[in-house]
Amino acid sequence: MEKIVIIAHGSPKKEANNLTHIANKLALILGKNTEDVKIAYLKYGKPLAQEAILDYIKKGAQKIIIHPFFLSTGSHVSFDIPKMIEDFQKQYPKVQIICSKPIGNSEKLAYIIKDLIEECCN
Repeated sequence: MEKIVIIAHGSPKKEANNLTHIANKLALILGKNTEDVKIAYLKYGKPLAQEAILDYIKKGAQKIIIHPFFLSTGSHVSFDIPKMIEDFQKQYPKVQIICSKPIGNSEKLAYIIKDLIEECCN
């Protein structure tokens, strides 16, 4: 059973943490149930990343894909998330936990920005 956790930073501004629509859209695109894709946060928002990962492990996930919802490879992407994955792998060695690249590393982001600029200017 494969699950996906999209990890965002989180904000003290509660409404900024409402990214569930992204998880739901991704589930639809991948042909998965919405329960198979979660948004989680490093700070402020709920659920916290550790809680989301642990929840999937307790529900029997054999593979968890982590996607850092970040624009760059700052300290959260370079250190915090890999350390979290390492800690879970030590505790749950039978669960495969892998991490994709952050959004900002994709050249496709330029096309998204182009579309958004065109959308606002037309």
